[in-house]
Amino acid sequence: MKILALILAAGKGTRMKSSKPKVLFESAGKPMIDYVINAAGTCGADAVNIVIGSGAEEVKTHVGRRAQFSLQQNQRGTADAVLAAADAIKQHGGHVLILCGDMPLVRAETLVGFIEAAKVHPVSFISVCVKNPFGYGRVVRGGGGSVIRIVEEKDACEQEKKINEINTGIYFCESSVLLDRLSRVGSDNAQNEFYLTDIVKEGAFAYKAKDESEFLGVNNRVQLAESAKVLWKRRAFKFMEQGVSVLDPDTFYADEETEIESDTEIYPNVYLHGKNVIKTGSVIMSGCRITDSLIDENCEIKDNCYITESKVGAGSSVGPMAQLRPGTVLEGENKIGNFVETKKAVLGLGSKASHLTYLGDAEIGRDVNIGCGTITCNYDGISKYKTVIEDGVFVGSDVQLVAPVKIGRGALLAAGSTITKDVPEDSLAMTRAEMKVKEGWVSRWKNAKNKGK
Repeated sequence: MKILALILAAGKGTRMKSSKPKVLFESAGKPMIDYVINAAGTCGADAVNIVIGSGAEEVKTHVGRRAQFSLQQNQRGTADAVLAAADAIKQHGGHVLILCGDMPLVRAETLVGFIEAAKVHPVSFISVCVKNPFGYGRVVRGGGGSVIRIVEEKDACEQEKKINEINTGIYFCESSVLLDRLSRVGSDNAQNEFYLTDIVKEGAFAYKAKDESEFLGVNNRVQLAESAKVLWKRRAFKFMEQGVSVLDPDTFYADEETEIESDTEIYPNVYLHGKNVIKTGSVIMSGCRITDSLIDENCEIKDNCYITESKVGAGSSVGPMAQLRPGTVLEGENKIGNFVETKKAVLGLGSKASHLTYLGDAEIGRDVNIGCGTITCNYDGISKYKTVIEDGVFVGSDVQLVAPVKIGRGALLAAGSTITKDVPEDSLAMTRAEMKVKEGWVSRWKNAKNKGK
């Protein structure tokens, strides 16, 4: 069975109060239209055509080669939107699955069930019973439960407004029947628009879905946030079923590309953005934001850490309140403590920087201790330079390493030193002004001050 997925995405989305096309607004980390395209592909559509209008070029640029496009010149209703793709429908033949580009919550398995039930009918649509039908088209049934018509909110009488079975806007039709019926649709209604719902007047099958939350159409930013909550919660439940402990599913935020292995623990208010891998036995505590990173086995990411495009090796501890910037690699069993920032820094097995440190453009060996307040001075205002610290080096507190500089294996850098030259292995490097002590100086100074008053 040939299926063309026709996605309606031409609306202006005026209630979003934005110049950006509505379907490109992100819900739970991804533009809404991406969810619809993915669902269409998963349920068996062999081609996708998107009806565009407002913001057409932006939508085309984002979607790229994943779909073909039809342009609706003027927004004159949903039937007019489908007719804008009439040539594509004729050319494809077979069946048309009509979807809405602002409905990111529809599951592919729901569409599969719908198509299976609807394939023997020339025109079908999905309906669902909702708690609050306000704003939706009501499904009016006759004797024996047959569908008589769909009436829009503005055209409904008071009795019809009490109906809680609504039209979701998703249709499955034989191409030739669809185009034939569309040719007879008029605009004699409260909005003077050409309603797609009018095609059911000549007979249609209504596939009644069970979960109304799947069919939330996003018309404003409140509904956008509601859709994201549903998607994030679905992901939380999916991970929990796979053995992940999500302590609070209501405050779990993970993008679709993120992978989390079993026996991990995710605290409240964690955001896993982009393509992350969190391996077994690791714990991510509250307030962390992790982007496009690998957290290896049995790591502890303490509260309020920001990790981007980095690797945290097995058995490592990060934070609290640490930042790993792009290019950071912790080889394993590392400790990055509070208020430590790293950037393009590689730390060998067992090395640690426990607090108040900046390590940028650095190559650090195994079992290196970086003291509190250490800074790699990697930038001279024009160029970046590299610091190399070999295995077993001990860096005292408040040390500045002015790159480019190399510290040899097993060396010791004394606290308070500014290191501007290479240090050979097994050496002590120390740069300090001579300390002088003047006994009794404070009392003499105070007495002199008092006499002057």
